[in-house]
Amino acid sequence: MPRPRLDCDTPSAMQRMIDTFWQLLSERKYRNITVTDIVRKANVNRNSFYYHFNKLDDLAYRAIHDEVNRSPLAQSGGAGKVPDLQHWRKHVGELISTEEERKRTARLTMIVGPNTDPVLYQAFHDNEREALLEVLSREPEDVDPRTDLMMDFIVGGIMGILNRWLHMSETHGSEVLADKDATAIATRVYDLLLENCLPSGKPAGKAGE
Repeated sequence: MPRPRLDCDTPSAMQRMIDTFWQLLSERKYRNITVTDIVRKANVNRNSFYYHFNKLDDLAYRAIHDEVNRSPLAQSGGAGKVPDLQHWRKHVGELISTEEERKRTARLTMIVGPNTDPVLYQAFHDNEREALLEVLSREPEDVDPRTDLMMDFIVGGIMGILNRWLHMSETHGSEVLADKDATAIATRVYDLLLENCLPSGKPAGKAGE
């Protein structure tokens, strides 16, 4: 799938289209959303839409890209460093309790919700893998088969967690999930990264020391 532009000369129009995408996805199936729906509700013209995107799938990719890259995982890694376990637990625990993070989680649960589509699954998969590569400070061509398999396992697990979150939030509320599930799950993902993806199980930047 062609990748949309990730630069933005008119961020207000871009953000309105992204916000509109998520709003419409909460109301109807992805395949029932049209470019006309987006531009009308976002109050932008069609030329603005097609300046940034070739098609609706590209807008979906960008919207998911932005949410994934605001995640605790994406924010905590890169530059050859992975935070220590205690910092990671505290960092995720704080983020998951904020209104902004809950909004992000609510958006991502739509990817496994009743209005989703294989296009959204694939966009989430691709963006999560890119985020993991950033945490590990790896280039795609440098990923060995073991790490490649582990990343797919983690991404699949995250999607399973989102599905569980979607159903449990309806019966238990977000407070219970934030306290008991999110931090523990994020910590376990971190453990898996260290144990299976990094050289000798050491944080990136310390391997070989």
